[in-house]
Amino acid sequence: MSDRRRLIVEAALRVIARDGVNAATHRAVAAEAGVALASTTYHFTSKSEIVAEALELAIDRSIAAVESCTAPPLPATTAALADRLVELVEALCADDQAPLAAQYELLIEAGRSPRLRRLAERWDGAYLGGLGTVVAAAGVAEPDEAARILSDLIEGALLDHVTAPQDELVGETLRPRIARVVAGLAAT
Repeated sequence: MSDRRRLIVEAALRVIARDGVNAATHRAVAAEAGVALASTTYHFTSKSEIVAEALELAIDRSIAAVESCTAPPLPATTAALADRLVELVEALCADDQAPLAAQYELLIEAGRSPRLRRLAERWDGAYLGGLGTVVAAAGVAEPDEAARILSDLIEGALLDHVTAPQDELVGETLRPRIARVVAGLAAT
């Protein structure tokens, strides 16, 4: 991807995070990127093309965070699993390059667009695959189902965080919930 094209996609992510997918017009993205409107229309034939590339970039970055947090050494205990999941949540929350608000906006848009749906499916596969790997390593039975349950818990908390940000989401709110759910899954 050219530097100019990347600059435009990065700007589109910021516009989407701040104002939603519908606001990601050529004009708004050009203004955010600090480039001429002709530059966005040269690199992107349509708004849907800008949105698709922004989704792909956000998903690539989120997958990189998942891969980093689910890479060896794998957690051998449920306590280590809970710590690893908290690390993943912190990484997803801290990613200024793919803000959570933009990720959710784009994933919702993927539910409306068959073209974007494949990108959302790629994210879901990598996310659940990574969770399944660390869950299995910690010895939790039925790791795929446990990964889905943990994903639901984490994604619900992150979506709540996007709508009503909490200063201590991870430490005070989510860490004890993750530990409790992990312990419950390990006990079954």
